[in-house]
Amino acid sequence: MKNNRLYNVMFPIWFLILMPATWLITIPANFIIDSAVLLLAAHYFCRGREKEIWKKSIVKVFVFGFLSDFIGSGFLTAGLYISAFLESGTIFEAAAAGATTVAGFLTILFAVVLSGICIFFLDKKWAFGKTDMNEAQIKKISLVMAIATAPYTFFIPLY
Repeated sequence: MKNNRLYNVMFPIWFLILMPATWLITIPANFIIDSAVLLLAAHYFCRGREKEIWKKSIVKVFVFGFLSDFIGSGFLTAGLYISAFLESGTIFEAAAAGATTVAGFLTILFAVVLSGICIFFLDKKWAFGKTDMNEAQIKKISLVMAIATAPYTFFIPLY
């Protein structure tokens, strides 16, 4: 049992304590979505090798997806803390209310795109390294993963 590893260490432990039911939904849902998108993309771009690609890369795809979501949410959270510290209304406060204003929409869109870019580069560089896909297939599947699994739930208002 020496090979056990703790993934998603970057995720705040207090979130697990404050909202344990969220984890019961979020983790399996993300895994299922990542698996479905990966299998469909692999089926389209690497016909006949879907299961092999999934087995070799799903854990990394899943972990990098969570890490990328944290990067995007970290951007939004840092902005909220900065705006609270400055005691001024900013685009981050508009973003907390959701896409009800142009500034809020654009701020959230930036966070979603930032997360998607992270998903693309992390998957392209490390998630598909042990597969026998060529560079073009890796780029295409990474792009599909980035577009399909970006955290669009950021658009749900906080209040």
